[in-house]
Amino acid sequence: MAPTWSTPRDELSCPVCMEVFKDPVLLPCSHSVCNTCVKTWWQTNGNRLCPVCKTASVTNTPPRNLALRNLCEAFLLEEESGVVCRLHGERLKLFCLDHQTPVCVVCRDSTQHANHHFSPVDEAATSHREDLRRHVTRSRVKVKLFNGVKLDLEKADEGIRNQALATETDITNEFNVLVQFLMLDKEFRIAALKEEETRKRKVFEDKIAGLTGEINALERTITTIEDGLREDDDASLLLNVGALTRAAERPLPDDPEQLTEAQVREARIDVAKHLGNMTFNAWCKMKQIVSYTPVILNPNTAHPKLELSEGLTSLRCRPDPALKWIKGHCCALGSEGFTSGRHHWDVEVGRNQVWALGVLAQDAQKMENVVSGLWMLRCDEGTFSVFSPSRRSVLPLKERPRRVRVQLDWGSGTLSFLDRDTEAPIYTFTHTFTDRLFPYINTWDSLPLKMLPVDLTVIIEASNVMVQLKK
Repeated sequence: MAPTWSTPRDELSCPVCMEVFKDPVLLPCSHSVCNTCVKTWWQTNGNRLCPVCKTASVTNTPPRNLALRNLCEAFLLEEESGVVCRLHGERLKLFCLDHQTPVCVVCRDSTQHANHHFSPVDEAATSHREDLRRHVTRSRVKVKLFNGVKLDLEKADEGIRNQALATETDITNEFNVLVQFLMLDKEFRIAALKEEETRKRKVFEDKIAGLTGEINALERTITTIEDGLREDDDASLLLNVGALTRAAERPLPDDPEQLTEAQVREARIDVAKHLGNMTFNAWCKMKQIVSYTPVILNPNTAHPKLELSEGLTSLRCRPDPALKWIKGHCCALGSEGFTSGRHHWDVEVGRNQVWALGVLAQDAQKMENVVSGLWMLRCDEGTFSVFSPSRRSVLPLKERPRRVRVQLDWGSGTLSFLDRDTEAPIYTFTHTFTDRLFPYINTWDSLPLKMLPVDLTVIIEASNVMVQLKK
């Protein structure tokens, strides 16, 4: 904004302090002086003369020069804003290209800017505005990028939190099943203990009741005779002697049978039966509710269209039309990879129309080039084919398998597929494997593919206990 005056700075300065007027007053001679300055001047000199023309003032409270005060305040504000040169009070109309600062026309001719290059402030401002706008544009692009990455990180963090909560719920549910099984087994064992206790105590309670009856009868006879004997008068005793004699002559019961140590031991609770190998026996009975699956699917490798079961042993393609098509193999991998040994797993394909089974190399995952490290058997609407990095061919299968066994011998370099129900071989790959291989399972069908568990058998031989997996 242009200034409202054309007066240089020295004409807006007090003649006493030589600074821009502060609260100026107007003397009778029309000269203006700062209010504080004029009072100090008068006090120092002992008179009320004008500091400029020595004209006497008839009053010691000259009026405020409000117009000059407003003008000086506006000048100071503009000077503080940088629009006016602080040295010369002139408008900053030029831009020193050497010092990269705006200057006034007086500054241009000063020794401080000798031989410098200048441009009009409007041209320099336009150039700098363009540079700053370009910087703002680049910064906005960078902010958008950072916000995008931040959003991805927040989504990943939220996904981890939700995944942890869901997994915690699944863990709790699984252990609740085990706890419920153990609680039922506990109740069964306690019931068996109570039944044995009731049965064995009933025998003793009956014997105790019989002995109690005999003891009470004997004690009544004894009491009757002892009461008669307490009579001091002989005649009274003889009057009752008949009844007392009959009571005394009543036949005594046979002596009770004495308990032997053997009978006591036999009558005790069979503690060993209830406590012996209790946890082992409970563990063996758990085979009814537990299973072992040699391949567990890794949900972190699953295609977004796939839905995995809670136990991570089956998957299917979601029949959700709202889910857009996503490129890539609609597959999931096993949670454990193999670099040696022999391994096999059975998959129930059932009536699934589009599926593939096999193994995938770890390097192919890292390079995101699945076909470079994939060996698989594929079914597509009844047409069977095999695929590897070096081979692609169609198989003339007559019988469609319902259960397929994938058998990997990493050391000998073979990957075989068999019909699990007929044991008939389907196809065998031969290759010298050098990378870690992960089980691969693929489907575009809404019918599930299931990893089948193996049977557990507990074999007790002498002092050895073995858990065997039935193949």
